Amino acid sequence: MKKKAWLLLIGAIFLEISLLSISSPLIGDVSAEEETTFAFKTGYPDDNIDWNMETTFTFNTGYRSDDLDWNIAGNIYGNNPNILSELSWSDLNIHQIKAGGKVIVNETFYLRCSLGYGWIFDGKNQDSDYSGDNRTFEFSRSNNDADDGNVLDVSLGVGYQFGQVSGMVIITPLVGYSYHEQKLRMTDGFQTIGVTTGPFAGLNSTYETEWNGPWIGVDLSFEINKKFTLFGAFEYHMADYYAKANWNLRTDFAHPKSFEHTADGSGIVMSIGGDYALNDQWFINVNIDYQDWSTYAGTDRIFFANGTTSETRLNEVNWDSFAGMLGLTYRF
Repeated sequence: MKKKAWLLLIGAIFLEISLLSISSPLIGDVSAEEETTFAFKTGYPDDNIDWNMETTFTFNTGYRSDDLDWNIAGNIYGNNPNILSELSWSDLNIHQIKAGGKVIVNETFYLRCSLGYGWIFDGKNQDSDYSGDNRTFEFSRSNNDADDGNVLDVSLGVGYQFGQVSGMVIITPLVGYSYHEQKLRMTDGFQTIGVTTGPFAGLNSTYETEWNGPWIGVDLSFEINKKFTLFGAFEYHMADYYAKANWNLRTDFAHPKSFEHTADGSGIVMSIGGDYALNDQWFINVNIDYQDWSTYAGTDRIFFANGTTSETRLNEVNWDSFAGMLGLTYRF
């Protein structure tokens, strides 16, 4: 998966370069002699090439809500039973801040990047174990707090802006790479189903995820008037998934890494919002972000306290996220 993803990313970058070489007024419309002159004169004070660069910086803050779940089978073949254990984190309330930058050169070459970080302040966790297929004969369940942890999102994309395609609509195809992580914690354990039920002390287990890989997408912009602009984005991601856990109450497991998960996956990232101009440089912006990720079957590798390991099938991991953000944009 990783090798194929990188090959797709490299191929897409070459496609972008080809588009630039064909369409750019700086490259595609000059002769060989002019190209030599261009290369010779670049960077000198008498350079007559007009580099028109527009740069924007955005800072947002707001509320985000995440859900994540995974389950494993009883053996590596996916049975005995087909779902042995299932963990879910739901209604994770997150305070998030996000910074982003965008550079557009000569209204064609397009570069954008973003960095988001969030603090989990509330949430729920459920841990269930089954002895029968299809979530039957549940013999253990705990319902726990998940009000601690953090999330991180980093993304970089490059593209070619096609200008006003229809009216005031600007379309920009993109390729890029992104990295995402969630650091989740379970505390305040309560045994709901089991030999003994009720609260139990000492729970402080963690599950830390990483999703990273290339993506392709498109940015859209629509200028309603001089003051207000709508924008949107759509991205399809290919992901390598890795997670590690520390099950602190399991004395038979190793610590600090009790088990790890590996799998291939994919995701969809969408955004929609608007800018309102306060003046030529400052804008108020509001946007809504949505993410939907999942993995294919992978591997659950357990590390025991005696130094041995064991593997079973990781059936799937699912993660979705919704965020509403408000902020300021500065353009120069």
